[in-house]
Amino acid sequence: MEKTAKPRSRLCTLCNEKRAALKRPKTLEQICRECFYTVFEDEIHRVIVDNQLFKPGERIAIGASGGKDSTVLAYVMSELNRRHNYGLDLFLLSVDEGITGYRDDSLETVKRNEIQAGKKSC
Repeated sequence: MEKTAKPRSRLCTLCNEKRAALKRPKTLEQICRECFYTVFEDEIHRVIVDNQLFKPGERIAIGASGGKDSTVLAYVMSELNRRHNYGLDLFLLSVDEGITGYRDDSLETVKRNEIQAGKKSC
């Protein structure tokens, strides 16, 4: 009985060092996690700069639900603001509808994100 060879793990097409973790739908490139983070943040930065989305000194509210999407947005904006010196005053904005038990956990998550990122919240 003949053994079939296991398919080898593909390397990242960008760094060619680490094992590819995902295939980007946009480009079909197979890339590692680290390269994905770099490409993701670089693309967001290019959109911000190319479209002149912000001016230094502007106050920018980030809608924060406590979920993964708003948490990633808050993190990336904070990181890019620091790294590229956009000069933005970022703060988290979350709505408490006043319904007991409805938003309690997510508001606690927003507060934790605020402390970790050093942003203000409203």
